[in-house]
Amino acid sequence: SVERFEQARVRVEKADYLDVVRAQLIERGLTVTSLSDTLDQANKVFHTIQIVLGLFGAVALLVSAIGMFNTMTVTLLERTNEIGIMRAIGASTKDIRAIFLGEATVMGFLGGLAGIVIGILAGVLTNATLNFFAVRFGGQKVSLFLYPIWFLITIVAVSMLIGLITGYFPARRAAKLNPLQALRYK
Repeated sequence: SVERFEQARVRVEKADYLDVVRAQLIERGLTVTSLSDTLDQANKVFHTIQIVLGLFGAVALLVSAIGMFNTMTVTLLERTNEIGIMRAIGASTKDIRAIFLGEATVMGFLGGLAGIVIGILAGVLTNATLNFFAVRFGGQKVSLFLYPIWFLITIVAVSMLIGLITGYFPARRAAKLNPLQALRYK
């Protein structure tokens, strides 16, 4: 006969009974761990990781906005003569502004699209790697990364908005160029 056990597994019929059964086992002096505790801890870890990744994303967005602003400003300087020619043949300030804002918005769109593609590829690769090892060591396949369509659309929209915002000042500056001075610019 066995006088002492190292561990025992207790299964409850409904999740509602988990806290009651846990309390009764603890009252008897037993140490209790449950799968829900492990899941709660894992969720806390993933939540922390999401916050850290969100902060990295915010910094990356700020850096990319500065880069886009710089690119649009350099584009303005390189195309000053071209802007003078467009103005001389009848382009309005609105036309010039629209060209620059359009280019900045397209840059933002393409940047957001590239980010989505890279993110999805990295997620698929990570899932495949983790699932390979999980199945190899007797675990089950899991999908850690989700790609809700509303989130992907939001990423593209925010990228386009950042492009529009960063292109605003260079577009305004381009539209205000004096056509004669722009034609003389080298």
